[in-house]
Amino acid sequence: MSQPNGRVLLQQSGSANKNLAASAATPAHHGKTESVITTHVPAAAPKTRSQHLAAAAASTAPPATPGARLERAGAGSSNDASANVEDSKGSWRSWTRGEGLQPSELEIANMPEVRRKANVCQLYFLNHYFDSLRYLSDRKTRLAHFEMTCPPDPASTHYKQDAASYFGRERALLRKRRTKLRVAQFHIITQVGQGGYGEVFLARKRETGQICALKKLRKRVLVKMDEVRHVLIERDILTATRTPWLVRLLYAFQDTEHVYLAMEYVPGGDFRTLLNNAGILHQEFAQFYMAEMLVAVNEVHKLGYIHRDLKPENFLIDIDGHIKLTDFGLAAGALNPTRIDSLRHRLEQVKDTDFVYRTPAERGSLYKAMRAGNVHYADSIVGSPDYMAPEVLRGKTYGYSVDYWSLGCMLYEQLAGFPPFSGGKPEETWANLKNWQKVLQRPVYTRKEDLQFNLSDDAWDCIKRLIDTPDRRYSSLSSCQAHPFFSSLDFTSLRTLKTPFVPSLKNETDTSHFDDFDDPADMAKYKEVQEKQRNVEGIRERKSGKEACGGLGVWAGFTFGKNGVGANGRSMPASQSQDLCDAFQTMF
Repeated sequence: MSQPNGRVLLQQSGSANKNLAASAATPAHHGKTESVITTHVPAAAPKTRSQHLAAAAASTAPPATPGARLERAGAGSSNDASANVEDSKGSWRSWTRGEGLQPSELEIANMPEVRRKANVCQLYFLNHYFDSLRYLSDRKTRLAHFEMTCPPDPASTHYKQDAASYFGRERALLRKRRTKLRVAQFHIITQVGQGGYGEVFLARKRETGQICALKKLRKRVLVKMDEVRHVLIERDILTATRTPWLVRLLYAFQDTEHVYLAMEYVPGGDFRTLLNNAGILHQEFAQFYMAEMLVAVNEVHKLGYIHRDLKPENFLIDIDGHIKLTDFGLAAGALNPTRIDSLRHRLEQVKDTDFVYRTPAERGSLYKAMRAGNVHYADSIVGSPDYMAPEVLRGKTYGYSVDYWSLGCMLYEQLAGFPPFSGGKPEETWANLKNWQKVLQRPVYTRKEDLQFNLSDDAWDCIKRLIDTPDRRYSSLSSCQAHPFFSSLDFTSLRTLKTPFVPSLKNETDTSHFDDFDDPADMAKYKEVQEKQRNVEGIRERKSGKEACGGLGVWAGFTFGKNGVGANGRSMPASQSQDLCDAFQTMF
């Protein structure tokens, strides 16, 4: 298989240190945060913050021994401590279920926006407390190491110098913990992507040297186009899981004009580039890639989301050649009304259009001819519906199965060399989707050199079960796994298998699989994106001043990750810090 060359992004306690330890444990180092904590603790709550934290930890930890319970309680019998913990657990669970609320209050509490902010708030406090406890534990480890390597000797000049250096580092780390993330903390290496609402850059965090893909989005444009909710949902999905099948979020932060998502850098480019270079995949390769795509999409479904905008550009290839899913901007329960009306209108426009019947061979030849005339044809159609299920386009009720329709279209393209409903122009594609049951046909190759690409019966049957009416379409990973087309694959060990393609990389900042934004030829594919940007900028803003960027309330809970500190005294990446919080986050 040829190597892709196009690119889309898809990247402690000693006597000498008692005062320092006390200062870290004191909320005074989080001045603004402390006022928030004090304000939002319910007045009627009989438990302190530390008691609620103990209850939260107890709900996810194994049952403690009587001695451990006594030590955690600090005083009194183990039975009293256990009773207090159980009482706290009951109060916490009753509150999270909404018990005791009036019907009007319960209705407000169940609003999606309110539930999201409540979950963000809960995670914020749990992360804050856990981060504080982890910091104290790490500092104790650093102190023990210092005392072991530099035994106390007040008369020694070297000891005084070493101690002064040690305490100086601790003070610097304390200051760093109070520092908010800013874009200035990232060194921008080069641009690797561009969209209608912002850009993506390859960047390096200055303090840690950590490489990431930094997505920069303009608040004014997001508010103007009613896309704020989609950005918040993408942030929520990326912070809700750490599966290797989804691109990982490292940091999320904002300033007055922009919001930023710092994600792991996936250097192998996107699956669209691989398809463009390969043309048609051998069936064994298509089996492998489709299996990985199915598992990745299932991870999104397990979180309760529907992606709805799956296409080859959304699947990135990592350093080992495995698949990662990205771009969750449309993953939600419903599209915004403006977009629904736009899709429905486009579909209605072709209802009186004469349906042009073409054989699969004719459509394949037409697709190749258009690609030959425009190498970026598959990338250039903004809003193309090639992979969208009809019920999404019509604005009807739908479920997880719409993502399996999209995957079926991609499987067809891998084995046939062109999307199943592609047309000579966008209007023809819309007409093909409206008449999809007539258009979908099994491609057959007659040229001797192409016979090896003819679809097997199992492959064609799998495609038909994915591209079908909602009531008959596959809608779960288990259904796909049981199909004979995937009988030779073990879905539980996909990431241990040898991949068909492994990207060739010179170093960790290699961007050879992404577009060169200084090359006019590469920039030609962004013509329609840039036109969209100009059109959006020309739309009159409905609000002015700070409200034009959404105000403070709209972006509440967006920030994720912080300047953490590891046991060795160096800054800890947000992703590593968050791994330590799993016991708390699983509560929600």
